[in-house]
Amino acid sequence: MRHATALSLLAITLLASTTLAPSARADDGLQLPPTGHTLLNFTATERMSLPQDLLTASLRIEARSSDPRKVQADINTAMEKALATAKKAAGVKVTTGGYQVYEQRLERNLRMWQGQQTLQLESKNAAAVLELAGQLQASGFAMSGLSYSLSPERAESVRDELMVKALGSLKAKAALVARTLGKSGYDLVDVNLGGDMPVVPMYRAMRAEMAMADGAAATPPSAEPGETEVAVTVAARALLKP
Repeated sequence: MRHATALSLLAITLLASTTLAPSARADDGLQLPPTGHTLLNFTATERMSLPQDLLTASLRIEARSSDPRKVQADINTAMEKALATAKKAAGVKVTTGGYQVYEQRLERNLRMWQGQQTLQLESKNAAAVLELAGQLQASGFAMSGLSYSLSPERAESVRDELMVKALGSLKAKAALVARTLGKSGYDLVDVNLGGDMPVVPMYRAMRAEMAMADGAAATPPSAEPGETEVAVTVAARALLKP
């Protein structure tokens, strides 16, 4: 797990306490701080890299025939068996996906029907997902995708921690700027906590072996997790006291 802090001063707005005519203030849209105060606008970003803990495998079953009824029957039978197998895998979430059957026109006015349906496996128990995926491959399913990600609950669990650290960085920076400018202190008058940055996955290589021919046992797919960076940005305005 890696943690990094990035703090940037987007803008230090020094609004002097010079008296302006009321009309000038209205025309310019300025909102001046009290006399002797200084307004500071800045942001802080906290980042943390976390190991990915959720493995998702997408598989599909395909069928092809000149009879659309056979195509659908083959897909339905294969999916029924796959779901029965999947229910035996504890802790693996199983969902079915798109189901489509379409016609293909070949040479000499020949027609062929082809169809497919997808199945998705998801779990924090990677070994269970990989074992089940291997069994499904051996039964005729093909791998469409295999990827690690950071589970939403894991990402959410660190956001509050990052927010607290970002607020601490804001306070430290406001205090530093106040001392540098010879001010007696500061007040955070506006804090925006809605600056969550998207999680950024960092992938590692993964491979999925296809089922072996002639009914031989299939080699289960292999997968290794990478890391995902979670970042939280907090923006604030501080009023530096004279």
